[in-house]
Amino acid sequence: MTRRWSGVPHVRELMRDAADSARAQKAVTGTLVAVLATVCFAILVTTGQAAASEAAVVAQIDTAGTRLIALSDNGGDAGILPDAPDTLAALGDVTWAFGLGEAVDVTNPALPEGRAAARALVGTLPDDLTLVRGRLPQPGEAIAGAGAAATLHLGAGLGTVQPPDGATPAVGVVGVFEATGPLAGLRNTVLIATDATDLDTLRFVYALATDVTTVDRLQATLATATPARDPAALTVEAPSGAIALRDVIAGRLGAASRQQMALIMGVTAVIIAVTMLSATAARRRDFGRRRALGATRSALVAGLLTQTSLGAVVGITLGTAAGLTTLALTTGELPTWRFTAGVAGLALLLTLAAAAPIATHAAHRDPLRILRVP
Repeated sequence: MTRRWSGVPHVRELMRDAADSARAQKAVTGTLVAVLATVCFAILVTTGQAAASEAAVVAQIDTAGTRLIALSDNGGDAGILPDAPDTLAALGDVTWAFGLGEAVDVTNPALPEGRAAARALVGTLPDDLTLVRGRLPQPGEAIAGAGAAATLHLGAGLGTVQPPDGATPAVGVVGVFEATGPLAGLRNTVLIATDATDLDTLRFVYALATDVTTVDRLQATLATATPARDPAALTVEAPSGAIALRDVIAGRLGAASRQQMALIMGVTAVIIAVTMLSATAARRRDFGRRRALGATRSALVAGLLTQTSLGAVVGITLGTAAGLTTLALTTGELPTWRFTAGVAGLALLLTLAAAAPIATHAAHRDPLRILRVP
């Protein structure tokens, strides 16, 4: 022991001595393990579940259209060029983009009493439009929304659509899609896949931002970067109301859980501080001997913090494993790995922060006064 604690010890010696001290002080180590395990378990099954629920709610809101930006040529003056969807889809902040042409009425030649709107489609059909029957169209083919398919009486074998005047050749309908969320209006529309080279202009372009945080920046970019004859005449619409609602919901869901987490951490800091005070009081003569034999104050502080960390890591590991297992079995929803790692890291930092002043005080006590025999 004397050689080990002469001056500044090596890291391996420091770890070995800390492990020996942790085993020797079973009550202190057991208390740290129990406290940290309980804290991590409690945070994960309460705040962690709330964080998982918040993430699920926010993700659901995001899929409902907080990332969708619509560009329209309402007056027909902007002249959106047909290559606009491909140009926008190549931007780093865009997940997908597609464009729609002018609306025309079409009927089913076999049963012409029903009418629906048809638009030229340029670009890839997005995932928000779910194919429920048939297949995706090739250029010159059409796919009908579920509402339009019912209106036009398109059966299981599908059929063709054509303007009522018959001036335009019939187009084969090869599939039916269902549209929900912000694109729900398209369920009553027939989309005709068209090469960009066969169109003069588009009336609408829809672009999906990669993340809700990029919507404002992307909205400003699209207002000027969209290929059009007169970009100033474009109308760019972003779901600002939905984004504001998302932020409000996320803030309210997270506020209560964060307050609860702060309370748990505060109580934990007090318990750890009391435990460390008891541990250092019981070892004051040991510290005095080490100081008298040449151990530096920093070495004593490092040894105490290392000993504390060993018990804390064991407790954090056990509590985290128990918390995640409980959530998996009871709710099936797990917090993100970032949240889990953050809780574990915060618990360890809190432990060290609570122990550091006490360890520093113990290391700066006068060894002569400690070792003085009454």
